[in-house]
Amino acid sequence: MDSDSEESFEVESNASGVTDDAPQSHLTRSQALNLYVSHAFSTWNARGYEFAAILFTAAAYPNTLVAAALRMIIVYFAMILFSSSVGRWVQNSPNRLRTLLSTIICNRGSVILGSFFWLLILSQEDLVEGEQVRFVLPKNAILKAIGFAIAVSFGIIERLSASGNLISMERDWVVTVAEPAGRPYDLTHLNAVMRRIDLVCKLISPILIAAVISALGSIRLGVIFTGLTSLISIPIEVLSARRVWNSSPLLQAQREVHPPQSTATEGGTTSWIAKTRRYFHDFEMYFSTSVWIPSVALALLHFNMLTWRATFITYLININYSLNTITAARAIGSVFEISSTVITPRGIKYMGKTHHHAHRPLVNEDDESGVGLINDSQEENRDVETVIGLQRFGLWGVSWQAINTVPVVLALWAIGAQMDDATTLSSYSLRAVTENVFSPNVGWSIVLFSFLALSRLGVWVFDLTTQQLTQTLVPPNQRSSFAGTENSVVNVFELLGAGSAIAFPRTEQYRWLALASLVTVVISWLMYAGWVRRQRGHLVHWGKLAPGVCVNSRS
Repeated sequence: MDSDSEESFEVESNASGVTDDAPQSHLTRSQALNLYVSHAFSTWNARGYEFAAILFTAAAYPNTLVAAALRMIIVYFAMILFSSSVGRWVQNSPNRLRTLLSTIICNRGSVILGSFFWLLILSQEDLVEGEQVRFVLPKNAILKAIGFAIAVSFGIIERLSASGNLISMERDWVVTVAEPAGRPYDLTHLNAVMRRIDLVCKLISPILIAAVISALGSIRLGVIFTGLTSLISIPIEVLSARRVWNSSPLLQAQREVHPPQSTATEGGTTSWIAKTRRYFHDFEMYFSTSVWIPSVALALLHFNMLTWRATFITYLININYSLNTITAARAIGSVFEISSTVITPRGIKYMGKTHHHAHRPLVNEDDESGVGLINDSQEENRDVETVIGLQRFGLWGVSWQAINTVPVVLALWAIGAQMDDATTLSSYSLRAVTENVFSPNVGWSIVLFSFLALSRLGVWVFDLTTQQLTQTLVPPNQRSSFAGTENSVVNVFELLGAGSAIAFPRTEQYRWLALASLVTVVISWLMYAGWVRRQRGHLVHWGKLAPGVCVNSRS
């Protein structure tokens, strides 16, 4: 592939999915603000309930991890099976407003009803000991199990509807209203702000729920707070979404829908066969796109056990890190995550312009007939620059993560070896050692948390660039279906990560999970780097990095 291979790809035209005759409009500040408000409340509730469900499960089934693991595995399986169907539903819904509002109502309703059953579960007399309450139910294991099953079912609906809301917003609304590259509200800017909102909600929403439960001294009041929050947010989300839709002719335009071919059914068997075929057809479509490799490379990172998930936090507590230390380290990591939303737009712009060689046509300045052609050429050049910037900065992001993950794994192995030595030298049980004698080395602890925080910057840079690549290079009539199938792939690796934690539950085994995480990060880097190499013909412009060396070598 020659040096011009950077422009060998095609940017999907008509990215918003509307025809050339459709009404055009520019996104105003007021529209963008309403878009952000609707997205903020959706992500706030989703992040909050995700954390709250963990607390509710732990309170309902204390002194065991079986219920928490079972709930997690069931939800992951449901997401694998039904996420592609959700994406297909969003894709085949002609009215964008009705689609988004349906996800909002379904999501908030499932949280409210789920909270009701959590309240019934947590009101059994054996779980309210020490609380001065009037409403108490007698202990009944069977009713508790039935209530738990119903709460988990509503949790599945909550996750699927949240997924549908995110697909509708990020893969349809945002792409439709985004301005051309280089303008104030272009796709890169909107993606960065939306992800910044998500990361801030991810940080603050769980903290607020935990603070409310701690201040009120009752997990049941925390359940009520969660349900009321969802109820109150409904009118705000709906009003914000309606304001954006009412002021945007692009969103109001009916989307062209290609209905699936109907299959004659002779009973349930044929129907299930047709549904199974559609399910695998979604994956066939997914792997036929030009960006499935970056998508899978990003999904692989969801196996990573070196993130702030419940298993990693539990491991740190078990090796005697205090809750204050863990909270501070997690907050520092969140700062790096949020900073990625500021760095990424600038990085994409810089990387795109650095190595893109656009030749402007020479025309007479007084010849107005050439002005339109120049503008079209400049628009195309900006689109090409954006895709090149996404490819190159995405490679920078995943490389940054891989480099910073190595010291994290080394630190965990060093701390594990220190723990082994303390166990060998002590005559007490392992539990006594970990609780009273063992203390992680300060130096290795600094290495662990510092490089872990730095790696989070690379993760979200890679996430943002890959998201925009799929928004840009996947055809509009496949974009939402692609996103739904992508969610299924992501949850496959989430499930594998949860299964690995269950298969290797002992504290001293976590170092092997850390090593496996490093392997998955390296595989992700290899996949993405190979894809970029095939797209561009090279990974690095060595001549531009060291021009003096090249000149000297020629002389």
